[in-house]
This record gives sequence, C-alpha cells and structure tokens, in this order.
Amino acid sequence: CLFFFVTVLPNPAHFTMSADENMPPADNVSDVPTDESDEDAGSDSFATTEDVGKEVDLSPAKDGKLTKTISAKGTGYEKPSTGAEVTVHYTGTLEDGTVFDSSRDRNEPYVFQLGQGQVIKGWDVGVASMKKGERAVLKCAPEYAYGEQGTGNIPGNATLKFDVELINFTSWKDISKAKDGAGAVMKKVLQDGEGWEKPEFDTKVTVSWKLMVEGSEVVVEERMGLVAEVGAEVLPSGLETAVEQMKKGEHALVKVQPHARGLAESCSLPQGVADDAVLVYDVTLGDFERPPASWKLKGAEKFEWANKRKDEGNSLFKLGKLARAQKKYKAAADYISSDYDMEEEEKAQAKTLKVAINNNLAAVEIKKSEWKEVVKVCGKVLELAPGNSKALLRRGKAFNELNQWDDAKQDLQAVLDMDGAPEAADAKKEMAKVAKKIKEQNQKDKKLFGNMFTKINLERKVDPEEAKPKSVYSDSEDGEDGKMEEGSEAPANGENGAGPADGAEPAAPMEVEAAA
Repeated sequence: CLFFFVTVLPNPAHFTMSADENMPPADNVSDVPTDESDEDAGSDSFATTEDVGKEVDLSPAKDGKLTKTISAKGTGYEKPSTGAEVTVHYTGTLEDGTVFDSSRDRNEPYVFQLGQGQVIKGWDVGVASMKKGERAVLKCAPEYAYGEQGTGNIPGNATLKFDVELINFTSWKDISKAKDGAGAVMKKVLQDGEGWEKPEFDTKVTVSWKLMVEGSEVVVEERMGLVAEVGAEVLPSGLETAVEQMKKGEHALVKVQPHARGLAESCSLPQGVADDAVLVYDVTLGDFERPPASWKLKGAEKFEWANKRKDEGNSLFKLGKLARAQKKYKAAADYISSDYDMEEEEKAQAKTLKVAINNNLAAVEIKKSEWKEVVKVCGKVLELAPGNSKALLRRGKAFNELNQWDDAKQDLQAVLDMDGAPEAADAKKEMAKVAKKIKEQNQKDKKLFGNMFTKINLERKVDPEEAKPKSVYSDSEDGEDGKMEEGSEAPANGENGAGPADGAEPAAPMEVEAAA
C-alpha cells in the first residue's frame, strides 16, 4: 500500500554518494526566510511563468536564492499542495556540472510528501510550483540546500542545481461531511476513474476494499465486489462518504477518523482493531447504477418511481430510520416536481401524490421536533389542498410548540369545524394543550407585572388593585380566552380542561400515508 510505504521513506532526498552515506535531514540546514506562501506551497502565490527557458525567482524573499528554469512544460493546471505525495526524477549537480546523485541513473523515481520537511527547502518550494509532467532546473543557494555544513561530497555553502521532472502527484483531499468536522474523512486518488458521474443516494454500487489501521500494512479485512445501495446502511458511513465522491473505476486511499466511521450493523469492527483506531481503506469503485433522473422519465414512469420511493420511505419511517425515510420522500417528490408534460388527469394525480408525500415529510419533521420545518412543509400541502385536515392539525401542533398560539388555534379550529374530519379528536386534544399554555402564560404575566406595578404603586401611593394589568387574553373576548367551547368535553385524565395528563397518547399520531 503506497500510503504506508511513504511513511518510512528516508529523509530527505536520496542523494547517495556511497553505499552507506545518505544526505542529512532537511532540518539540519540553516533557517530560510519564509512568508505566508509557505503554508500552502501549492497555491498560485508563486511568481512563476510557463515560458520555457526563462529563469524565475521562486524565493519568498525574492532575493534570487531559489530559481526555476522550465525545460519542458507540464499538463493541466493543478499543482501539488502541501501534504501531497509527489513522484519525481532528478539529477543533482554542483555549479561546475559535477553530478553527485541521479534517480535516473538508478531508474528509480523518488517519492516524498511535499511540505513536510522530508527534503531540502528548495525542493519543497520548487516542486510545489510545478505541474504534472513538467521538467525544470531548480537552482538552490545554500540556504535552500545543505547550508554551511554541506554533506558527503557536497561542500559547505554550495549552490546546487537539480534537473527535476514531476512525474505524478496525489493529494489527500478532505471530503468530510459537515456533521463530522474537518479532517474526519480524507481521500487520496491513486488512479483516476472514468467520466464525471459519481454515485448518489439510492445508487447501486460495486465496491472492493482492503482495510488497514493507520501505521500498519496488515490487512485486517478484505471485501471484493460487494454490491450495495448508497444510503442503505450496508457500507460503513465513513467509507460511503468516500464512495459518493468517486468515479467509476477509481482507486483511492480513504482515511477515516474513529468518530466518523459510523460502522453499519453489518460491518462491525474487525477483531483486534481498537475503537480509537484510524482506519485506512484501499478502495476501488467498480460499476454503479444510478436511479433514473426525473427528466429522463415520461408519464407513468414518473408515477411508478415516485410511488416506489414513497413506499420505501413509509417502510423506513415505521422502522424509525428517519433520515433515510426523509431522503426517500424527497426523491419521490422530485420525480413529480414538474408537470409541464403531463395530461390534465396526470396533473391531478401528481397533485394528490404531492400532498401525501409532503404530509409524510411533515411527520418526519415532527418526530425530529423540527417545528419550523413542519410549518414550512405543511404550508406546501395547504397550497395544494387548503382544507387538508392532516396538514392543518400538524401545522397547528407546530405553531403550539413555537408558542404561536393564535396561529395554532386558527389551524386547529379549522379542523374542528370540519364535518367528520378523522383528525378532529386529536385537534381537540391539541387545542386543550394550547389553552393550558395560554393559561400558564397569563398566570406568569400577572405575577410578573403584578409585582412590578405593586412596587411602582407603593412608591407612588396608588391602590395596587386599580393598577393591575388586564390579561393578554381577556375572559370577556368572544370565546378567544383559550378555553374550549361550551358543551365540549374535557380531555380524559386532564385537569380543568387543560389537556391530557402525563403519559397520555400524544396528539397528532405520526402515521404516514400509504397511498396517494
């Protein structure tokens, strides 16, 4: 595995002058002035040029102590960034042309990690300015080479020239999801894939991998040709995050921090792997089959896929798999989002199905206590079907949770006013909860403002009874006192009509619509 091979490379570049003599570590050279560009050696902050044969100053101080002269242009536009694993060929010479080392003579390209002090300063800065396939001469003053002490048969204070060719580079890329934080999942492409498409939710993929623990080359698990759907909790989530960022045929290394691996139930940690281990996957994405895009489908096909995804969402909802259910419902909605090519009968069918899907999305949001989202999704339902009792009930519950009691009462009363609405009983229970919350708030207000005015009136010698504030919800306002209408039965086990007692069944049970 290339990843582990790099970690044991000598430090710095080979530059062997004899069988038992290597160059000293890069940190033995004298300090070199740096600026902020050193932090990201792969940036375009270098004043480089693509002109062949033109000597360009690469030194941060622009003092001419590190220059580059291109002899062959590279390809593309990317340059290796700090931390990239680079592969180069080189020939090193003294100013008089004496060759002191050459990877070409050994027919053995040199590999190192850029910007990590594994090589001399001149290489870390110079190679970062190159493109894949580029060949150039790096002229390094002692400050960018081996300083005053020299090494081997390189004298002290020697200016060196390196004829360097950047054969290839692979960089670790942070592909972490926001919830996992930066650096949680890192990917390094070893072999690029085909085309531009990548797997997404519901895509059927074929994946092969070897699993290792960071710092070891021992393979602790191997899977070949595993077929799974993205989002089906078959793949460990850290690995799945990487698969979603891969192209067909791509081969990559994936490094997953412990908190981000999220191993699925079917993929428990191999025996002997510590819970806090950083996992490294050597993974290849084979073929994959994405679900059809909505714009590719016509008529009945759209409804077939929409209903299929909705039914899958219902099954997941019942299992408590809310995140996956939500994605299924959204995928279902996407298939019928546009009706421009539908017949009138199909448009009516699509409208009915949209109502069912959005009501189910509201049920998911209620389970997650995302009340603002409940209001938003129910609003979509009511735009399509203004008298939909289920959406009114659920939005009324959400308004109550958001302490928007007037809005809650309006929605719940609309349900109660309907003849034979299945949600009427639940709306009545929720209305009682609203009344209880209003009553409690009034009591708090009376106590707060009563104490405040008592203090003021004592200072002004005014009768406190005359200065007491009126309730926000006056008992004399035409039934707008938050109480149930006369003749309405108080909820069972409630207290003074205030709502169900602790442990009572919650209002608006979260069933989902099985059929449009």
